[in-house]
Amino acid sequence: MNPSNVDFVDSKSILVINPTGKMRQVFVPFRVQVQTDTTTYKKSSWLIVDEVQAHSRHKLLYKIGDSWWQYNLFRLAVVF
Repeated sequence: MNPSNVDFVDSKSILVINPTGKMRQVFVPFRVQVQTDTTTYKKSSWLIVDEVQAHSRHKLLYKIGDSWWQYNLFRLAVVF
């Protein structure tokens, strides 16, 4: 999902806008795919987001397990 098309709503959901302008609120838990190898996760792995947090520098953070990650490390696949 294009980073500019995802916005924070609250700790339990995000707002996603598709290329045609349709909006959908996505609630946790939701799945994301790792886009870049990290110290913890391998590229292409699928993970579950348990919580969302707004961030001044990264726009959004995803809580996965016990750690917070910047959202643009992941791909969110939402079809609507």
